[in-house]
Amino acid sequence: MTHTQALWLASWRKDNIETGRPLEKGFMPMIGIVPNMTLDDAYDLSFILRNKGGVSCGKQGRLIVKLCAENGHAEAVVQVVASALRQDATKPGIIRSRDVMMALDRLRDISKTGNVRAIVMEANVARHNGNIGQAIKLYEQALERIVKETGPNPKDKYANIKDEFSSPWIELAYLHVSRGHHVEAMKVYMVGLERDDPMAYFNLARLDYYMAGNQHTTDWLYNMTKAAASGHYKAAHELGEYYANSPCPPTKKEVPFLEKLRGFATFINQSNLNLNPKVQIHQHEQFANTPEKRIKLAHYWLNIARSNYYLPANITLAELCLQKFIYPKDTLLKPLDPFGHSKDSEAIENPLFNPKEAQAMLYEVMIATLVIAESKARCESHAQYLYETTPWSKHEEVLEVVESQETLQDLEEQAEMIADAAGIDITSSHKLLEGILRVGFLRPHKGERGQGVLEIKEEERV
Repeated sequence: MTHTQALWLASWRKDNIETGRPLEKGFMPMIGIVPNMTLDDAYDLSFILRNKGGVSCGKQGRLIVKLCAENGHAEAVVQVVASALRQDATKPGIIRSRDVMMALDRLRDISKTGNVRAIVMEANVARHNGNIGQAIKLYEQALERIVKETGPNPKDKYANIKDEFSSPWIELAYLHVSRGHHVEAMKVYMVGLERDDPMAYFNLARLDYYMAGNQHTTDWLYNMTKAAASGHYKAAHELGEYYANSPCPPTKKEVPFLEKLRGFATFINQSNLNLNPKVQIHQHEQFANTPEKRIKLAHYWLNIARSNYYLPANITLAELCLQKFIYPKDTLLKPLDPFGHSKDSEAIENPLFNPKEAQAMLYEVMIATLVIAESKARCESHAQYLYETTPWSKHEEVLEVVESQETLQDLEEQAEMIADAAGIDITSSHKLLEGILRVGFLRPHKGERGQGVLEIKEEERV
């Protein structure tokens, strides 16, 4: 919070207390009185109040957004309408309330000025109301303006925010796919690829997989790797599963040394080297030419997903670390075998077999499901909920994927089944991700005592 914002907030509150003037009436007059205070400053202050303060601060932050919108602040208008769309599922009819209808009128006016975020929001409203044709036209209009942009807009700092309102290619491509227009969807995703959007790479990879008849292609591998390398949690998870379950590339015939030298000389003397990144990705795939190398790549990518606090990756990592053996393909599709009972002739000793690491994965899932469920039931504001669910709320979109009661229950049940099958007592003794609460002993396994791979004596359970 800047000095100007703090001075304005204190003056606004003081005016309300001393004069009895409603906060709504004193909002703009106090912005005019405090030197250098702008509507942008007030809107930015709302984020601090909603996300860092308590219940009363959160309420005042939401009021500021509403008042900014009523006074023509474009980004506030976009957020007010977006909030109404999210609430319409649980509060049917809210989108037809007087405040929202007025915000919609302002949104259309702002959209006509060429504000991309407002155009995307107007498209979202059209789609919400079932007017898909109008939504597609508006998304295409936003996309056209983005393509024509030559750089950041210094006059509108909100135009440079990277989120759902600045990436219309995601929603537009989805609508094309839902209509069976896959080629059009691919063209739209290309705009996102030009802007290095991880979500565009991820969605294009999935579309390519579908169009190839549910087959992993070089294009799929390239796009999924690009998304995962940018930290996209689902892409990293899928890439990890791919390397754990897919077979090694066919072994190439050994080339005599002299022939290798001749080939190298030919390569060096080429007038144009093939630096196509998709070709390079294919060559990278050739290096993972043993089950051991592929399982290590799987472990690497799954840990990228886990480092984003994506709990399904923990489940997959726990399974990987509890397989006594790995196989030329489908390692994660084999029955869990922590005791090495497999008689499969293709079984290979797992270099990453590590019950302690699996224990940490399962603990992180169990403590997360407890904290998130309790916080949802107890917290009175969204800001408080985000604070209480730290570190899983570090990436709010990741938290949204796992926070439903059904998903939390499913994750908890999976963690318990793995622990019981392997005979692992769940505790916080091993290395955990930063910020995760350590409570010590959490749960004993339900299998036969004395037969587990990682048990804790009763007197040591603290």
